[in-house]
Amino acid sequence: MKVWRQESRQDKTLLHDVTKRIIAVAVQQRTAIVLENIEGIRCLYRKGNGQGRKYRGMMNGWSFREAQRQIEYKARWIGLPAVRLSRRKTRGSSMTCPRCRERLQSDKRLNRKLWCQKCRLVMDRDRVAAINLARRGRVRFARSRPPIIEAQGGAVEAVKGNPTPTVIPGVDAPKPTSHTASWSNHPIVTLSSS
Repeated sequence: MKVWRQESRQDKTLLHDVTKRIIAVAVQQRTAIVLENIEGIRCLYRKGNGQGRKYRGMMNGWSFREAQRQIEYKARWIGLPAVRLSRRKTRGSSMTCPRCRERLQSDKRLNRKLWCQKCRLVMDRDRVAAINLARRGRVRFARSRPPIIEAQGGAVEAVKGNPTPTVIPGVDAPKPTSHTASWSNHPIVTLSSS
């Protein structure tokens, strides 16, 4: 077997396992998933940016977009909300203090750590960005979320792939006769937005 095919299969398996784990953690913690817009990310790792050839090859070698696609479709499959933020919404996410909203300072001695002059917070820049993106995603999700419709009364079952047929009164509904005119004996499912 060709080595590149085996490596490709291993990469796909690893990507599937990682995205599956992300979804499992989100389900366990009952949270939405917020994704940053990753278009143009390969521009960060071009020749002339001060990175070595091996490092650029490693960073450009994994499929960013495929990871995002798998996370989105697996979240939809389970019914988890997945929010994708635009570039405008993600700008400055790693340079804003998550505690006091001041601009963070970087220091060559701290390497990947950023610190805030106002509240004295010191945190890794990726963690700062993740906290800020989660907060921005929560705000966007709250604004764009449709009202929650809950079934009250009888049991309701939804099965993927088996949509409930739409009943058009007067066409699909049974005509009232003497034995179907009394609806007081039947359970009623009430839908309310709360």
